[in-house]
Amino acid sequence: MAGGGVDPTEPVDIRYDNARARLEVDWADGVTTAYRYEFLRWKCPCAECAGEMGHPGRLQFVQSLAPDQYRLTSIEGVGLYAVRPTWGDGHDTGLYSLRRLRAMGTEAADDEAAALGLDGPRGRP
Repeated sequence: MAGGGVDPTEPVDIRYDNARARLEVDWADGVTTAYRYEFLRWKCPCAECAGEMGHPGRLQFVQSLAPDQYRLTSIEGVGLYAVRPTWGDGHDTGLYSLRRLRAMGTEAADDEAAALGLDGPRGRP
């Protein structure tokens, strides 16, 4: 990065932890963020899930996901800018940019706290 600063959206390590059902990212500035798989699937940015051009996506019409829909089977890097998970139901069109993942860090932490019962009843993210 120009000027010698650390780009916080640059991951140092990306791991998926199936035992805890979460994706963990260590960022260049020393921050580690954990994203529950279910949270990530609700946040799928693809047109089919999130919608596009004024048309709603399919996730806007459901209140819960089946476990297979948020079981991570693999994840791959896309260039130097995104990751693409493949879910248990075969869905693999959502590209999560690294900048977007970093921006969702606080929301992901709140989601994990709610899932652990640390922050009241859990609802849809």
